[in-house]
Amino acid sequence: MGDPLVVLGEVRTCLLPTSDTLAAEDVTELLTLQPGRRVLARERPVPLAISPSSAVGVDCALATVSRSNTRAIGTVASHAVVVGGRIAQSSSSTRVVRAPVAARRPWSHYLAQVGAVELIPRLGDDTAAAIDLSEGYLEASTAKTLDLASISDRMLTRVRMDDRLDQQPPVRTTATRLRWAARVAPPVEGEDRPRTLFAFRIEDESLRTVRIMVPSTRDLGGVQRFCEDLAAHDWLLTTLSAALADADRSGPGRDAVVALNPLLEQLVHLWMPGAHTPTRLRELWTRLESDPGFSRQWSAQVGRLRDRLAVATLEALRSAKISTAEW
Repeated sequence: MGDPLVVLGEVRTCLLPTSDTLAAEDVTELLTLQPGRRVLARERPVPLAISPSSAVGVDCALATVSRSNTRAIGTVASHAVVVGGRIAQSSSSTRVVRAPVAARRPWSHYLAQVGAVELIPRLGDDTAAAIDLSEGYLEASTAKTLDLASISDRMLTRVRMDDRLDQQPPVRTTATRLRWAARVAPPVEGEDRPRTLFAFRIEDESLRTVRIMVPSTRDLGGVQRFCEDLAAHDWLLTTLSAALADADRSGPGRDAVVALNPLLEQLVHLWMPGAHTPTRLRELWTRLESDPGFSRQWSAQVGRLRDRLAVATLEALRSAKISTAEW
């Protein structure tokens, strides 16, 4: 198999629907989606567990900006992730490579290459094809082309509906989607090694898109893990911001403590950007910290959260004191 033209992926992130944080052994059982295959896990600095990958066969068109006729056959690799016993993710990706022959092969051929699809039509030179496929995928709005969103959604639903979960999360949240495309940067005259280029964009309340160019094919292997790490932290920031906005709309009172306290107890400590990002891609977090300033935003939001809880607690104590005095 040749080098990929582009790697396409999608990450869905949500709160694990359970009242308590799952212990490590419970997370391992939850993510044992394929008996006999090991769940990858680490405890420090933040607990992380990744299920074995499942292969989903696809035979479909790929979205392109040029609207060229395309057909891709192969498999999508999909797995589930649990961060800190609290955050659930589903992550699906596939490498797009040129088919060595312009004909469909038996499924046994494609199943031997999990997480890769072969592009049958000729689609320009490698650089032009990579751009065409990347932008087409990120801007796609039709289900008639490769639909990683549905594949990720099925994986996440499978985890969320597990009988081990009591379906009683301590706080109401929404899920987010991060759609990403990665390719190798073309050589630039005068540079020994191309730079890692990166663009992160918030499309709407739930969808984010990421464009990444890495120096070499070797670096493509770490992009999915970086995107999962980014998606988890973006979800934390989005969730905290939404909860504070809801609390502000409801006004002061005891309800603020009930709504916000679980965030402080169970989610705030999970903020650790780059902790699970491959070393060669950690420089991307440096850029995110500079602009838009992820950790600055997080620190400001956590400060607001603590202040909001402090004010609500003082109001509750004041009301209790007045009631006692009147009695």
